[in-house]
Amino acid sequence: MKNRLSSRTFLTMMLLFVTLNTLAQTSEDEWDMGDWSEEAVESPIFTGFIDVSAGNRISSDPVIDGAKTLRDIRLQVQWEKLLSHSSLTITSDLYYDGVLDDVKLDVREFAWQGRLDAFGEWGKYFDLKLGQQVLTWGTGDYLFLNDLFPKDYQSFFAGRNDDYLKAPSLSAKLSGFFDWGNIDLVVTPEFAADNYINGDYFSFFSSQVGSNIAPGFEVNPPYLPESPEYALRYYKTFGSSELAIYAYDGFHKSPSSQTSEGQAYFSELKVYGASIVSPAFAGLLKAEFAYYASRDDNQGTDPLTPNDQSRLLVGYEQELMKDVSGSLQWYLERTHDYSQLKLNSLTPEYDPNRSRIVLTQQLVYRLMQQTLTINAFNFYSTSDKDGFLKLRVDYSPVDQWRLATGMNLFYGDDNHTFYNQFEDASNFYASFKYFY
Repeated sequence: MKNRLSSRTFLTMMLLFVTLNTLAQTSEDEWDMGDWSEEAVESPIFTGFIDVSAGNRISSDPVIDGAKTLRDIRLQVQWEKLLSHSSLTITSDLYYDGVLDDVKLDVREFAWQGRLDAFGEWGKYFDLKLGQQVLTWGTGDYLFLNDLFPKDYQSFFAGRNDDYLKAPSLSAKLSGFFDWGNIDLVVTPEFAADNYINGDYFSFFSSQVGSNIAPGFEVNPPYLPESPEYALRYYKTFGSSELAIYAYDGFHKSPSSQTSEGQAYFSELKVYGASIVSPAFAGLLKAEFAYYASRDDNQGTDPLTPNDQSRLLVGYEQELMKDVSGSLQWYLERTHDYSQLKLNSLTPEYDPNRSRIVLTQQLVYRLMQQTLTINAFNFYSTSDKDGFLKLRVDYSPVDQWRLATGMNLFYGDDNHTFYNQFEDASNFYASFKYFY
């Protein structure tokens, strides 16, 4: 415990040191190759927006009292200080969440980023980003294989802007750029979980009960890990194609495991994968693979812990005609040791299929000189016979404001499948955003 906490404290102290050192510089300071000092080249930049959003269920949820799925009054402030060799960025949201009747502060970015020239000749090949930040990589649209950075599925299902699907984490990201390829190493000193569906906004299916529940639960230590996470990516462009290789050492991002007493927890996980993106025909072809090694149950005999899985994604996107683009994705989750899963299962009637297949289709239509955008994205599982349709319309005739409305519709045959468990979460929403 002591070592885990000290690693997070060390990262926080490093960020504070760099921040105070940067802010202390005056216009007379010169870049010194022997320390972190640098000359400010521009005045701080302040931007942001005010957002008002509301959403309601299409039908009632018998285990959640109330129709509200979204009630936000949000102020975002972005502050950026550009220096000769680095930058300091702060992005913070202060908002009132009317669903939970709570005022919240969401620090999405508080990070220093710069080259490491000060550490000698080798430093010119490296870039460091230190602090609270939103991280992402991989090739999928709304489907994540090797991207094991935290996600906010409560925001995603409620209709908040897609930016909020990616949640921040306090991390250090070291990037190296070489002739033989590029490397990203991300160290998160203390595990950063997804903002998972926990019953606060939407109910979810419980195999123990056989129906949806909404306890509004949180997982806390010792069931919430405090150990570090490590993520590694190597990528290089060969001709017009980009190849990437990934590795991750940490935990499942949502509490998909349970103790024998029924306490949810985050089991240990290692992931290895690769991806390729390449022009093909008149569009872009992409493929990604990931192997999920469940370290707490590598034989698949524990029914309360996820089995090992192989995950595969193949996608294609192109412009279909002027102002109209489309994409298709085929996604596979293949569960390993499936016979052991069935043999030891406590609720075999709710077990997943050996192979879960999801097809996605997207159409984006921009009209009225691209001030109006209509986006339809559909997930459909051929194995589970369920799906999720996201419809969104954005109207922005001027740069100062944007009006959006949309619908999130879940559908299917069985109440225990991944998408259809959220059928009562189906909602429509609208938002107005003013930029300053």
